[in-house]
Amino acid sequence: MNFSELSQEDKDAWSETMLDHPYSVEEWMEARQALLSLLQKDTRETKEQALRAYIACCAEAMSGMSPPAPLASSVEEFYSLYGMDESEKNEPA
Repeated sequence: MNFSELSQEDKDAWSETMLDHPYSVEEWMEARQALLSLLQKDTRETKEQALRAYIACCAEAMSGMSPPAPLASSVEEFYSLYGMDESEKNEPA
C-alpha cells in the first residue's frame, strides 16, 4: 500500500511523527517501503502503527549521528540485526 492509499488518520499520524526528525517525506516513505519489502520477503506482516513506530525508533537512534545515516539503510540494518517483534508470520490461507 502506498502512502497515498492510507487513511487520513494514518497520513496524519505519519505527518506528526515526521515532524520530530530531520528526514524528508521521501526518506520516510523509502524507509517504509524498505521495511514492507523486508517483511514481505520474510512472509511477515504488521499494522501501520507498528511500521511507523519502528521507523521512528530507527530515526531516533540515528539522530545523534552527524550527518544522520540514510533512514532506509538504518531500517534495513536494524531489521537484519533485531527483526521486528511487532510483526506476525503471514500464514497462507
